[in-house]
Amino acid sequence: MIKKVVLSVILVLAQVTMASQGIRTKALPKDGDVEGWTKHRMLQHYAGEDLYEYINGGAEIYHEYGFVQVVVQDYVNDTGKSVSVEIFEMVSPSSAYGMYTFKTDSKGKRILVGSEAQLADYYMNFWKGPFLVTLTGFDETEETRQGLLNIAEYISSKMPVGRDKPRIVSFLPEEDLVDQSFKYFTGYLGLRNSHPFFSLNIAGFEQGIKGDYSGEFSFFLFRFEGEEEARKGFQSMKGQKDRRGRKLFAATHREYLMLVLGDVDHLWVKQVFDRARKKIHE
Repeated sequence: MIKKVVLSVILVLAQVTMASQGIRTKALPKDGDVEGWTKHRMLQHYAGEDLYEYINGGAEIYHEYGFVQVVVQDYVNDTGKSVSVEIFEMVSPSSAYGMYTFKTDSKGKRILVGSEAQLADYYMNFWKGPFLVTLTGFDETEETRQGLLNIAEYISSKMPVGRDKPRIVSFLPEEDLVDQSFKYFTGYLGLRNSHPFFSLNIAGFEQGIKGDYSGEFSFFLFRFEGEEEARKGFQSMKGQKDRRGRKLFAATHREYLMLVLGDVDHLWVKQVFDRARKKIHE
């Protein structure tokens, strides 16, 4: 009986893997699918720990968010311009969104591709469902940028409908929030990347979100397993500052720990915390 159950689980996992692999490979344009662009070099595929062979020194963050596998395909056009496409499959849409926020910032140009997309110089990222797609050109010409966009639109059209962002994102207060400043994280690497001067040790959180505000402060929201764990996180925050010496304010609400980092007064912080509490209740 146990053997049958184990075999059934293996078969289900194999079917899921084959299905997702089909989505990834079918989403890649074939010669002629995107006008003027053809495949260049062989398709590359990396799964699990093999990612360290492909990304030297940068694979850890993908694994923290939940990396499954990636396919890589290069393209060239008639004039010699080139674009490299990476389709990362993550364990969930939330994981893909987290990696998207890790690789983008508020200075990029928002593009209407996938669930969310951003173009910065000759570098483009978008996420849709459990997939993060990164497209890299090798110059900033309009021809290359248009190629990035056309290839990205084709790939997105071949993927299933995406899901919403993690629910915790909706808890960020909206007033004065800087567009595209979100950072969603599930571990220490993502957290430390969310702010270059953030060195605090917050143990036990399950997920978190950070947003920057025009008043020159940042708001962090961490979700813990329960209220007791959130209170422990709060106790570790008392009296701490970031590396630049800016003020740090902390409060808890249910299983959440809220932080405000910046030189703002207590009344303003209270208003921010109250807005976040109200959103959590909605």
